[in-house]
Amino acid sequence: MSYSITSIKYIEPEVLKSWFTSGSSTGNGSFKVVDVRDSDHVGGHIRGSLHFPTSSLASDMDALIEQVKNADDIVFHCALSQQRGPSAAMRFLRSVEQGFLDDKNVWVLRGGFTEWQRLYGEDTNVTEGYQKDIWQYGY
Repeated sequence: MSYSITSIKYIEPEVLKSWFTSGSSTGNGSFKVVDVRDSDHVGGHIRGSLHFPTSSLASDMDALIEQVKNADDIVFHCALSQQRGPSAAMRFLRSVEQGFLDDKNVWVLRGGFTEWQRLYGEDTNVTEGYQKDIWQYGY
């Protein structure tokens, strides 16, 4: 299958947050969050997220695929999820073997970590390492 930018699906932060207690889109399914921020990976991250910086994603793709192979849903994000997040999701889609995605969904977090921290930065159930002073005036 060939993938294009129209293949990208977006998930709202509120929906992703709900997965922490109810499971992913398949009910009790598992999910993985992939944070592709580079040097801006400061001041917190989504609980349990995998950090695969965009700058090294191409060389680390096999490791990423291995770490998400048992997830039903895979959510990519960067700071705003306008460029790096969608690009990483597209690179991922184009890197996996046919059949790998048969029972999986690939998403991009709408608003990226900037929106996530605005809504849930201080919620330690879903955010780790949050430093409000880094984000209080916008990143």
